[in-house]
Amino acid sequence: MDSQAFQRYLDSCIESLNSKQQALFETYQIGTFEAFDIDVDAEELHLLDDGEVALSARMVPIGSYDPESGSWMWGWANEAFPDALREKSARLKGLEAVTGFELFGAEMLQIDEDMAWEIAAMALDRLEAQGVYCGPASDTLYFYALTDIRHARG
Repeated sequence: MDSQAFQRYLDSCIESLNSKQQALFETYQIGTFEAFDIDVDAEELHLLDDGEVALSARMVPIGSYDPESGSWMWGWANEAFPDALREKSARLKGLEAVTGFELFGAEMLQIDEDMAWEIAAMALDRLEAQGVYCGPASDTLYFYALTDIRHARG
């Protein structure tokens, strides 16, 4: 993929991300919840209000970004996730074949936050997910691809 084709692909992915994120906000108010929790064994992300699960989704870790150091670690490289989730995240290595860029096969990268969102946009496309959740944990931002989003039963 030459640089112009890559830019077209990236622009398309970003447009899709923006559209899907807007739909998530309008449908589920994602971005308004007070906290989130991850159940790695169930492969689910839970969004919480008043300490109670309000929304759940299947998730695949895309990666994590540390704004202070500018470092990115792919979800498939993060041993904090169980093997089953890392295997699902490993589909993102396929972006190297699509784009021709080796960064998709490197476990860690030095990037800025804009590029973290660009990576998330391409991951969203690759994983055919409904949207992306970016959740903070300590000083790190974790990016998750979401599918099967549903309100908690109550």
